Amino acid sequence: MQEKISITGNRIQFDPNTLSQDIETILQTRFQNNELEKGITDLYDPYLLKDMDKAVERIKKAHQENERVIIFWDYDVDGVTSTSILMHFFKKIGLQVSYRLPNRITDGYGMKKYFMDELASLWVTLVITVDCGTRDIEVIQYAKTLWIDVIITDHHAVPEIIPDEAIAIINPKRKDCQYPFKELSWAGVAFKLMKALAKSFFPTEKYETYLRETIDIVAIGTVADCMPLVDENRIIVLEGLKQIKQSRSLGVRKLIEEKISDDLDADIFWFLIWPRLNAAWRLDTPYKAVNLLLNNSESVDDVIEDIENINNKRKSLTKLFYEDALENIKTQNNIIFYHSEKIEHGIIGIVAGKLTEKFYKPSIVLKDEWEKLVASCRSPDYFSIVEYLEKYKEYFLHFGGHKQAAGFSISKAKFNEFQSVFTQELNSLDFSLQKKKIEIDKILSTDDFWFSLIAKINQFKPYGIWNTKPIFMFQNFEIEQVEYLWKTMEHITIKNKFGINILGFWFWWYYEDIKKVKKIDIIFDIMEDVWMGKRQIKAKIIDICL
Repeated sequence: MQEKISITGNRIQFDPNTLSQDIETILQTRFQNNELEKGITDLYDPYLLKDMDKAVERIKKAHQENERVIIFWDYDVDGVTSTSILMHFFKKIGLQVSYRLPNRITDGYGMKKYFMDELASLWVTLVITVDCGTRDIEVIQYAKTLWIDVIITDHHAVPEIIPDEAIAIINPKRKDCQYPFKELSWAGVAFKLMKALAKSFFPTEKYETYLRETIDIVAIGTVADCMPLVDENRIIVLEGLKQIKQSRSLGVRKLIEEKISDDLDADIFWFLIWPRLNAAWRLDTPYKAVNLLLNNSESVDDVIEDIENINNKRKSLTKLFYEDALENIKTQNNIIFYHSEKIEHGIIGIVAGKLTEKFYKPSIVLKDEWEKLVASCRSPDYFSIVEYLEKYKEYFLHFGGHKQAAGFSISKAKFNEFQSVFTQELNSLDFSLQKKKIEIDKILSTDDFWFSLIAKINQFKPYGIWNTKPIFMFQNFEIEQVEYLWKTMEHITIKNKFGINILGFWFWWYYEDIKKVKKIDIIFDIMEDVWMGKRQIKAKIIDICL
């Protein structure tokens, strides 16, 4: 909760130049040229990606000569969606293909030499990596000695030295890659590879139909991997929202049935689909998540029930260890460390994310695994965690990631030294001005709160990273009524005499304080709700000033 402060305070940000501007004008400035009018036909040519031609030719050769091909994939939702995209396509064209992934506990992240021994014994001659491989130089060199070719497809930060022995390295973040958009998810990269190949296997009409039938799965991976929803990613998610009701995946259709309206936003991926696919790999096996996406038989109901149970377990364990972390961490440093022997490997990233969200500092959560520690790292937007970890890579058994999310494993013998020097370096940085800010797009009067406002906002969907939902503020909102929402008494609703309804999810602890005042400042976003055929505009509280 905010203390009573002015809108020019050091946490709340507001551009006074927008006071007289319409919200439509304010949102328009986020986009370039005719970006809002673009659709699936405006996606960039996949052959602009470095090495795409080499990858396509090698896969076509494998198809012609009936070679055995393995997709080696990372186990998060981006990897799950990417694998399902490629598996569906490769099966459709008759490629002899299967998939393999490391065990997150015994194998950790990335490729290992013993995987190549296993694949060589199965007469595999081509491995296509999904969301990994760029840093696995020795493994790819070893694969070459076993007559196994490797195509690397990735979107993580690219190190200075990359494996020359790979047939192709498709990664938009390569310095020598001229691809116009660098922020593709791996599902986006998989889609590009599939798109490049599909031109060789499908006639034009079937090719275009197949792209549309696939794009909702690409959109799930894009949102799940927290990619910015601008440029190509915006097109992918927008087209995915159009496709999802008739998704080729029965599992996806069943997950969202009776839970969607005609006017969808990316929240449908984030709240309904991603948590369930995510829980499968975190607490059980990602094979269940792939099965959900690829299974089109009625047995998918059993898969969904199983995954729902896993997701409920994920929620309870996250709460348990997050509360334990709050009791045991040191928050005075610029980096937060928390590690536990009991924490489930699959939720260390979730707990790290919650700690970073609460304290607005980089966080590292570690799990004890025999002689090593496995870490998941999260960072606020002002700090690149992977850039700083790169400086200490000699400590790690393995590491990789993005600006705001990374991971590593480290031997216990080296951990204390690493923690000390890493904490010392980050404490030498000045984070004092790095406060989590609420950027308000516009101050509204209650007269502005009508359906015309929703119509203007909906023009700029889907909302997500780099295109966040507009945030508004009511100043001196006159309270007519405040009450608990539902019997759980976890949420509240605030109304004024004109019937404007403002929802505060998990704001129950403000109830007594709000009851004591007549006016408050409310920071919120708005949503349209349809109940029993009746449309309503509701505000959802982000923060309040008493």
